Amino acid sequence: MHKVLLAVRAIQKGDVFGYYSHQLTLPFAPFPGLRFEQGTSCTLWETMTGSELAPSVEQVIYDLDEEQFVCLFDVDIPLKASFWTDDVGLKPGSVSAIGEYFRNMPIHR
Repeated sequence: MHKVLLAVRAIQKGDVFGYYSHQLTLPFAPFPGLRFEQGTSCTLWETMTGSELAPSVEQVIYDLDEEQFVCLFDVDIPLKASFWTDDVGLKPGSVSAIGEYFRNMPIHR
């Protein structure tokens, strides 16, 4: 079993406005292009506007300190699902612990 952190960066107009995360355990190592879905009990990628996204893993890194895989995603609409722990209230100039995982991943404009 592999410890995995799903890390989501929310971007609008080229600016980061928040991060979301969720910790889970998988029976396999994650890989770029993988999509995560959940059954009908919870809409995993539901947004504040009521739409549903279907992002795939853009990058996978391994955090040696935390001994976990980190799957990086970008979305352009705030997520609503209770599945996620959010860090939306960022202050200008601040970086969250989740945001640190994105330091080498450019924002696509």
